[in-house]
Amino acid sequence: MKSRINPITEELTFEEWDGLSFESKRDIWNHHWNPYKPEIGKNTKRAIVERFANDLKADFEQIGISSFGWTVYMLFVIVKDSKIRIPKEFSDISVNKGVIIEQLDNNRVKVKFGYGGTTEIDLTDKMKIK
Repeated sequence: MKSRINPITEELTFEEWDGLSFESKRDIWNHHWNPYKPEIGKNTKRAIVERFANDLKADFEQIGISSFGWTVYMLFVIVKDSKIRIPKEFSDISVNKGVIIEQLDNNRVKVKFGYGGTTEIDLTDKMKIK
């Protein structure tokens, strides 16, 4: 079912986003959000991440939303300890937990994600919206 909003031009509050059906949300993140044009839906994505960060009951190094290959959008949380529990989803969006496995310098770390493998991350910003 197609969403009744135009996610390219309309930005949503978290409450508006959360009130959408799963099918409408999926249509937006699969067909409108684009990792090559991250400005599309940026305010909506920020509202989702801010609420997720506020609701999360865990210490984290970085939190955000990003495309993890094949334009699959996921929320992500980077933590220092693999024992920290992170929910599998938030507001119908899957959550990808990353664990720091190596400190490379003051701001750069190597992170192992549950989905997407190992990569270098700059932790300068506490929140990333892509």
